[in-house]
Amino acid sequence: MTRYLIECTIDETRLELLAAKRAEHYEFLIAHRDQIVFGGPARAEEGGPPQTMVMVVEVASTQEARRFIADEPYNRSGSFSKVAVRPWSQVIPELTSRSLQTTLESARSAEGGSGE
Repeated sequence: MTRYLIECTIDETRLELLAAKRAEHYEFLIAHRDQIVFGGPARAEEGGPPQTMVMVVEVASTQEARRFIADEPYNRSGSFSKVAVRPWSQVIPELTSRSLQTTLESARSAEGGSGE
């Protein structure tokens, strides 16, 4: 399984439609919670309307990630002006003990020195 970042730009002219689809959206999230690593809206300011929906999903392929977001109710309703799907790697918090240190040591070795 691979993790994919899905970033959806919300069409600001469709905020009423977004609100109307909120229950369906949450039903979708509940039904797919085993595939969702995390997600939520990003806003320009505290209390402002959502501008972007960001989600990381864990699925078998890019095509599956694209199918996932194609079925999402906000997306099906035309509430997004843009959708981007790309592979994503988690760095923080570390998935395994010392993974950051191991990556740092590998990077320093590739550079041919200690980096100091």
